[in-house]
Amino acid sequence: MNGSWLLGLSRLIPFLLLTFVMMPIQAVAVAFGGPMAGSVPRTYHRWSCRILGLNIVVRGTPSAVHPTLFVSNHSSYFDIQILGSLIVCSFIAKADMMGWPLVGRLAKLQRSVFIDRNPVNVGEHTNEIGRRLGAGDSLVLFAEGTTSDGNRLLPFKSSLFSVAEQAPPDLNLTIQPISIIATQLDGMPLGRAMRPLYAWYGDMPLAPHVWAAVKAGRITVEVEFHAAFKAGGMSRKQICAQCEAEVEQGVVRAITGRAGTAVSPEHADEGEAIVAAA
Repeated sequence: MNGSWLLGLSRLIPFLLLTFVMMPIQAVAVAFGGPMAGSVPRTYHRWSCRILGLNIVVRGTPSAVHPTLFVSNHSSYFDIQILGSLIVCSFIAKADMMGWPLVGRLAKLQRSVFIDRNPVNVGEHTNEIGRRLGAGDSLVLFAEGTTSDGNRLLPFKSSLFSVAEQAPPDLNLTIQPISIIATQLDGMPLGRAMRPLYAWYGDMPLAPHVWAAVKAGRITVEVEFHAAFKAGGMSRKQICAQCEAEVEQGVVRAITGRAGTAVSPEHADEGEAIVAAA
């Protein structure tokens, strides 16, 4: 688990170089608008995953409908890199991320929607998420509201689905649950004790965790896109329950090794059939 310092540096330095090269490109893309504002982050995340030694296994079909509200579990900052490499999207993130060095700037450049836990601001945040969905932007919601240890799914927060419940009928909002779980290290099963090498949760300090992960080896992460569905006529609690059940089943399948066959993420373009969920 200590890993190689040389391996860590050979990943971290190119990653930082890539990041500082791509940031001004994305800033220009956001300023001028258009499809590049979505395609540049996806290219950046794909290269980041390769550099950082993240082996992505994909099952299912990413929704090609815009807008789609993708609903995922969450155990690591790496989840953002991985999902961002597979779909053109922005993320719904905690407001305190705006102040994080580098990470906050990257989140802003991907046009993330920042929310906080103050009930006073719930309406404002719901309106902003609704505005973005109404403009055709697909968003990723981490419905647990925090990160887990990667070994289990935390209860989804139904309050986070208010925007789906309140979406106007003409929006015809699509919801797609996603399961994401780290399963292997250098081809060997990543058991309960080792999964925190990928998962970042609780009061873990960020920098030491990043360093341990990048120098540890090649981590395999399995992503399952479940069947998309329409939110029309469903309450937020119904949407929450359906998403939670689908994601939990996917997490269990990945952890127990019963998820079936999959393909390279290079074939995981939006709307392309990949492999039906086992």
